[in-house]
Amino acid sequence: MLITPDQIRAARALKNWSQADLARRVDMATPSIGNIEAGKHTPTPQTQNAIIEAFEAAGIEFIDGGVRHRQDLIRIYEGDDCYLRLLDDAFRILAPEKGEILFSGSDERRSPPEVVEKFRAMRRSGIRMRSLVKPGDTHLMGNLDEYRWMPGSLFVDSDVKAIFGSTVAYLISWQDVWKVVAVKDEAIANEARRIFEFVWSQAKMPEKSTADVLY
Repeated sequence: MLITPDQIRAARALKNWSQADLARRVDMATPSIGNIEAGKHTPTPQTQNAIIEAFEAAGIEFIDGGVRHRQDLIRIYEGDDCYLRLLDDAFRILAPEKGEILFSGSDERRSPPEVVEKFRAMRRSGIRMRSLVKPGDTHLMGNLDEYRWMPGSLFVDSDVKAIFGSTVAYLISWQDVWKVVAVKDEAIANEARRIFEFVWSQAKMPEKSTADVLY
């Protein structure tokens, strides 16, 4: 898909982003974004894709001759890499603002090496993380103050939920094909965040970690 300088400017206006804001999200210099928008430079396909992905991750889509807020409330990722693709989206959304991602029902023993590396990259970028885990779980790869033991009545094995930005995502790993169902809605995300914070405030922090691999 080819996008025009006018579309890029319009997309920035919808998000109230400056050229510097967009440049940070696509790992470019601000003057380069200015040159693209002024028509002085034609971006490579890779740069175009990076710009499109940055706006799509923020809820903006490019349509024929224009831009608009994305209409899809629900996004589904399928396949063995579905969770990693979700984390890629979370990285694009959270890294520029050094935001926070919350996990409920997580079990870090199940994290494959590529997910562990993605978490490390997210942490290096300044993204903060907190997790509600199973009572008694000491396989904790981050700092202890990032974890709380959620009540056993609330923990369901494989029922992992991630909350970031305006997204709430659920990992479905008990079917033949793994899926992540992501709901993008500010009100739904804020409600999930309030529930997380309430459980967090009532829960106990673990006192030790027995994980042999750390972030």
